[in-house]
Amino acid sequence: MPRRDPREARALGLWTAGWLFALLLAGLLWIGDLAVQWPVLAVPLVWALVALRPRGGRRSRDEWPPDDDLAGWPPPDDVPPRTPPTRELPWLPDVPRDHRRSE
Repeated sequence: MPRRDPREARALGLWTAGWLFALLLAGLLWIGDLAVQWPVLAVPLVWALVALRPRGGRRSRDEWPPDDDLAGWPPPDDVPPRTPPTRELPWLPDVPRDHRRSE
């Protein structure tokens, strides 16, 4: 999944904190006791502060570490076959034969 840019991540965090605050407040007013349970409203406030924290700018794709799931794939001819790192590769390892039928 690609990473979100800082502006999009901040907007999503603030949107989530706003809805969390509204739903918690509605729940407290409907079921709870606001005079006693008001500290629970600090959760969305902390969430919003985390969303507002400064983030690094977007890096170019060249700076990210390479995806080395496929490093050295396919293996050289002198290396015995091994299990591929993902099922999306064009082939899977050979299935061992059932030795019970070798009678």
